[in-house]
Amino acid sequence: MAGRQRYQANARERDRTHRDKIQETKKSSIFSVNMAFSALRMLIPTEPADRKLSKIETLRLASSYISHLDAVLIVGPIDNPCMKFKEIYWKKEDDTFLNNSMRPKVCTFCLAMHKKHVSIFIYIIYCYF
Repeated sequence: MAGRQRYQANARERDRTHRDKIQETKKSSIFSVNMAFSALRMLIPTEPADRKLSKIETLRLASSYISHLDAVLIVGPIDNPCMKFKEIYWKKEDDTFLNNSMRPKVCTFCLAMHKKHVSIFIYIIYCYF
């Protein structure tokens, strides 16, 4: 009888130890993912700069920012490079860009760049005139 109880106690201890190992592995994975999101958040420009992004916002903005940087590389650092990129490449392939919606989508990063340039321009005018 004592041998059986000892066996059951050892089995419970093995199960608990196994569960603890699984939980530690899970915590480590979650920590690793959270660190990766934190690193990604630091690379994405936001307004305001210290804005806390959720994971889904981080992924969506990262995707949008990559598209924006792609447009800047292809079209150049002009005002609203994303719109220029769409005009050049989407019109050539098919006219769905024009028919998709009456109002084109605005790139968050183009808009932020535009606001920054306008405020610098206003500051220059204010200081020198």
